Amino acid sequence: MTAAGDFEWSEVLVRPPEDHFSAAELSRSLAEAARQLRPGARVGVAVGSRGIARLAEVVGAVVGVLREAGARPVLVPAMGSHGGATSAGQADVLRGLGIRPEEMGAEVDASMDVRLVGRLRSGLPVYLSTAALECDAVVPVNRVKPHTDFRGDVESGLTKMLTIGLGKEVGASALHSAGFRAFGEVLPEAAALVLSTLRVPFGVALVEDTWHRLVRAEVVPGDAIVAGDRRLLQEAWGHFGRLPFSDVDVLLIREMGKTVSGSGMDPNVTGRFPDPLLAPATRVGHLAVLDLRTDAGGNAIGVGAADVVTARLRDKVDWAYTYANARASKVLSGARLPLVVATDEEALELCLGSVVGRWADSPRVVAMSNTLEVTHLALSANLVGAAVEAGYELVGEGLRAGFSGAGELQAIGGLLFFGAGQAVR
Repeated sequence: MTAAGDFEWSEVLVRPPEDHFSAAELSRSLAEAARQLRPGARVGVAVGSRGIARLAEVVGAVVGVLREAGARPVLVPAMGSHGGATSAGQADVLRGLGIRPEEMGAEVDASMDVRLVGRLRSGLPVYLSTAALECDAVVPVNRVKPHTDFRGDVESGLTKMLTIGLGKEVGASALHSAGFRAFGEVLPEAAALVLSTLRVPFGVALVEDTWHRLVRAEVVPGDAIVAGDRRLLQEAWGHFGRLPFSDVDVLLIREMGKTVSGSGMDPNVTGRFPDPLLAPATRVGHLAVLDLRTDAGGNAIGVGAADVVTARLRDKVDWAYTYANARASKVLSGARLPLVVATDEEALELCLGSVVGRWADSPRVVAMSNTLEVTHLALSANLVGAAVEAGYELVGEGLRAGFSGAGELQAIGGLLFFGAGQAVR
């Protein structure tokens, strides 16, 4: 078996094009939309728990425009059961995303109280946050992207925030009772009910590119939110980054967390879908994850998709927060604890030594920062050809992983893990 420190790596990347996002254009669109609000109106700005590019900047722009229009903005966490399904926990999640009331100039109403507002044709109840219901209007701000657990015309976006996010723990759990396979029908139906209950003058839909940069921040009229999500999902798929390989024997990921993906690690990248009917683009034999992001607040939902984790990661898990998320989503496997090893070096060696069959002597291996950052990879030489064909540039060959004396993975070429220069998250 090849020792982790002796394994030879290559480094590949795809360089980003010029950034064309215009904050000024967003401000103009927001100012136009805010004219329909009456002075003095209490307006809830619904914000979720994802680490979205420039989220604090966008939310700050929304709050600023609302105040200029004479409204009274209030920040309403719209994140279902996240933050341990507690008011303090959800307020902390927003703070961790850079959305701080003292900087935004808007208070936070993180109450977990909900009210039943109706039922779907199936009989499922729909609940809404009382904080949102007590507002004169609600403006949701969310990223539109492919969901991690189901396929449909509408997946992650403003529709899901209004129905699942603003349902808090009770509402999220109720709608998840339908099962992810029904979400393609459940979310639009629930959205119609929510939009007939809340006044939603407009929402702000965000789309990111492959480099996790904001490429669109569109002000969507309230009566066009479902249609807008449907249209922008197609654009988001065009930007979505996945691994350019059909089979990988070992996938090594530096970090996971709720701010990376609703599933901690995006199954559209790892291939580890909880629903066996969702076919992975990449099949991964062994998956090792080394750390849990600090801004995940201890929520390690999705950790059950891994085969191996480090003690570093395990020790950061808040199991109450993680279990609350698992209960609400009804996907209990996401909170299972994988095999735990002491160091990063052990994690890689265990996975390399567990490859069997024709690839045992030359495993196909990929290392990456997290499932949002797919444009910079370290990989085994036998995958370089496929990467170059997919548009990656080869920037390093014959590299060795740099481990500290304590078995901490510091870097592979220019791909940083836990060495000097790696940002604290």
